[in-house]
Amino acid sequence: MHSRKGLQYTITSGVLFGTSVPVIKLGLSSTIPPFLFAALRFLIASSIVIVFLRRTGWVKPDLYRSRPIWIVGVINTIGYVLQFKGQGFATASDAALIIGSAALMIPIITRLKRTEKLPRKRILGVLVGFIGASLVVTRGEALSLGQAQVLGDLLILGTAVTIAFIFVFSKSLVDAQGGEAVTGGILLTTGLLLLPFVPLDLGSPVSLGLDAWFYILFLAVFSTVGSYYFFAKGLETVSPTLSSIILPIEIIVSVVLSVIIFRDPFNIFSGTGAVLIVAGVGLVSFSH
Repeated sequence: MHSRKGLQYTITSGVLFGTSVPVIKLGLSSTIPPFLFAALRFLIASSIVIVFLRRTGWVKPDLYRSRPIWIVGVINTIGYVLQFKGQGFATASDAALIIGSAALMIPIITRLKRTEKLPRKRILGVLVGFIGASLVVTRGEALSLGQAQVLGDLLILGTAVTIAFIFVFSKSLVDAQGGEAVTGGILLTTGLLLLPFVPLDLGSPVSLGLDAWFYILFLAVFSTVGSYYFFAKGLETVSPTLSSIILPIEIIVSVVLSVIIFRDPFNIFSGTGAVLIVAGVGLVSFSH
């Protein structure tokens, strides 16, 4: 059984998560340097957590004395460094689809760790999804690493790998400390660990006008804190299996917004790949 409100929270979380990729692309297009953009996103999100959510279980001081939360924080930081850099080259729709393929990697990692079995439907979903990802990256053309688009896609693929590892390796932390505390811990450690990357933006044009601050604040407040908050609230009454609907919702919202805002081009290969990724993620998410 699940409550209607819990399901609404989960769907809201998926929609908010789905806004992040197009908003990042908008911010990068307005000449916000990538590493500064990422750092500001997480520093502002961390500040919101500390000021407004500290007393609701999102901040546990003892958690930051443990090595696992910092390891997860390092992995998450690497993922966002790759994403913000990669989205400068990749189209927003490609980025959304490739990041969504993280859901296809999670079953493989859990199987290698021998923590979960792979039912046939999930295996089919992984195969279908990876075929779709290859079509999105190559667009049916010969792979040339000299192309900026392909470079961006490969950097985003690295982000998908880090997301998959975070899902798997943060599970024991969540079981021990609770989802809200671990979520807060990931946001705070990532914000701190992104700071050393900001000087790498030296020499890049910087424009922090009203539009830039709108993208930064939207990303921090809605796409980060808001999405994680509603996801945690949904988990209070919705089973983990049902909460996995967040994955296809996030991909669909990101792609639809990207096509509307940027008019991202699709050919028969990338369009087919997009459908296969969504189908693959759906099979993985709803298989038992």
